[in-house]
Amino acid sequence: MCAQHTSSQGASKFAAVGSRRAEPWLWLAGGALLFFLVPLVGADLLGLQPDLYYLVYFTIAVAWFVAFVRVYDEQLRGFWRHHLGRSLVVGLLVGPVLVAVVLNQAGTDRPDGWRLAFEILWRGLVYGAVDALVLFVFPAAVAHLVMHGDHEGARRKVGFAALALALSMLVTAAYHLGYPEYRDRDLRSPEIGAVMANLPAMLTGNPLGAVVAHDAAHVTAVVHANEGGPAQMLPPKVTSDYPSRGDSDVATALAVVWMVAAAGALTLLVRRRRTTH
Repeated sequence: MCAQHTSSQGASKFAAVGSRRAEPWLWLAGGALLFFLVPLVGADLLGLQPDLYYLVYFTIAVAWFVAFVRVYDEQLRGFWRHHLGRSLVVGLLVGPVLVAVVLNQAGTDRPDGWRLAFEILWRGLVYGAVDALVLFVFPAAVAHLVMHGDHEGARRKVGFAALALALSMLVTAAYHLGYPEYRDRDLRSPEIGAVMANLPAMLTGNPLGAVVAHDAAHVTAVVHANEGGPAQMLPPKVTSDYPSRGDSDVATALAVVWMVAAAGALTLLVRRRRTTH
């Protein structure tokens, strides 16, 4: 009886907090629209130099995700910890499958020396992580909120898995349609990738393993298919008619500053969390 009372109190608290916040569905719709507009404007209309475009995209994406998490911090705190180890293990198992898919594509030329190291960090690890947060983690968190934090029991676990996947595929489609190269062909490749990357969330209830899996795919793409290849894992695709506005050296320098600042902010956040809990 006491346990049931505690559980009902937790559910009531979850609903009460949620009622004072913007609806999760509005966050999902706003995110899908935003992540369509960013590549549409930055890559298609403005034709920014890729690293400069990534700088804009990463900044907007991280700011959106942080704002979303801050709004729902209390409801999502347990979500991030739920089966975290299992989620990361699933991500580690899915990663090699995605790597194999990339390696199965035709290879392209790649830079060497310091430039390759920079691109592994910037277009591999950072780009892969930001994409994972936007396309997989964010939709799964919305699904968690929509289900009022309750996806225990077989039926609700299946419901959460189906909802998280559906929302992820929606955001994935919107995002990729912002790039002109994806409007001329079907979205089969990114949607298949979304299914694979959502396996950690679907199997464990925690989406953070997707970051590990997606990073593995992006790093492999940087090394094996740096100029895109058939799967085009590193949009925007720079062709002869792509204006590529912006100096690459300046963009590289700004990217390095961005990564250092992001690492510092993340370190401070982790330390603050440890001192407050």
